[in-house]
Amino acid sequence: MGNRDLHLKPFDSGTNAKLEIFEDYAQAWIPTFVMQSNRFPEIHIFDFFSGPGYDSENVPGSPIRILQKVNEQLGNILTNKTKIVLHFNEFEPKKKSQKKFNLLKENCEAFIADNPKFKYFLSVNYYNENAEQLFFKLLPQIQKFPSLVYLDQNGIKFISQEYLSELEKLNTTDFLYFVSSSYFKRLGGTDEFKKVLEFDMAELEREAYRNIHRLVLRKLKSQLPQNTQLKLFPFSIKKHANIYGIIFGSKNYAAVDKFLDIAWKRNSLNGEADFDIDEDSTKIQLDIFEGKKMTKIEKFQQEFEMNVIQGNIPDNKSALIYTYSCGHIPKHAVEIIRKLKKEGKIDYIGTTPALNYENVFRKRNSVNYTIKK
Repeated sequence: MGNRDLHLKPFDSGTNAKLEIFEDYAQAWIPTFVMQSNRFPEIHIFDFFSGPGYDSENVPGSPIRILQKVNEQLGNILTNKTKIVLHFNEFEPKKKSQKKFNLLKENCEAFIADNPKFKYFLSVNYYNENAEQLFFKLLPQIQKFPSLVYLDQNGIKFISQEYLSELEKLNTTDFLYFVSSSYFKRLGGTDEFKKVLEFDMAELEREAYRNIHRLVLRKLKSQLPQNTQLKLFPFSIKKHANIYGIIFGSKNYAAVDKFLDIAWKRNSLNGEADFDIDEDSTKIQLDIFEGKKMTKIEKFQQEFEMNVIQGNIPDNKSALIYTYSCGHIPKHAVEIIRKLKKEGKIDYIGTTPALNYENVFRKRNSVNYTIKK
């Protein structure tokens, strides 16, 4: 194990939450393509802001976690002869001595040396470059191969139109941004921030502070082409007084299913933040004037049920796509479909509504929901 920069700080809870989501998604993403080596013999992972590999307490950062997830799939990778190519970049623009970059190489190479079978399939490219230029330099490779892209910036530049437009064009690329969203609340009116995303200041002032990452996502979605197939989802992270967040993007419903599953496992209350973003925990009590307020899940289920009864969701495929588009997992919709059948309001052939990714997209098992008058 290589030397670590002992002057670095330990990762805080927000950083750990972010890294765990990155790690969990890599764990789900890698085997998806490894098991399709006949179609995808080579896959790439890009980490544009890698850091030195560990914090001061030896907690792994993103590059080491990626290597760990590759190692977990060692048997499948060797069996399927999949080539894995990793791209790690670390650059400190204001420093002559690039200590973190040197540590990145040292720590990763030490991990690789401890896993000698990596030599049969793994290549690692190290970069000590400005990420804003490196992204376009590596874009041809991102376009060519199935790719997982991490843009773990401490700022907001990478959500500007020039980067989002390129990512929107890609068909076999999943990406995770880390964005300092709450900066917009304080600095959204400055020229620097307007170059990235232009907000009306009244819009920023109206939005509750806890929802600032959601607002950033809505603004990004508004900049996508009207017919885009790209799906974007947020995960807000609270770090002290600031709100940061992950933005996940993919054109593939399998990827969407994996990310939403990870997010809802982290927080079964809202699947969208590492805190109670909608104050749902308080909604179990009756409001003296408004009655009981609905939680995020209850609100979704009410709207989903109404759409099924009105015939807007006639089958399991449309039900699943609607569920994903609302940022929910299939379980929340299945509960309503089963309830409606039990109440005699709808019917379908078989014992299951077949409302999950496996049935809809892999098995192509079509189940129609018939409304009973």
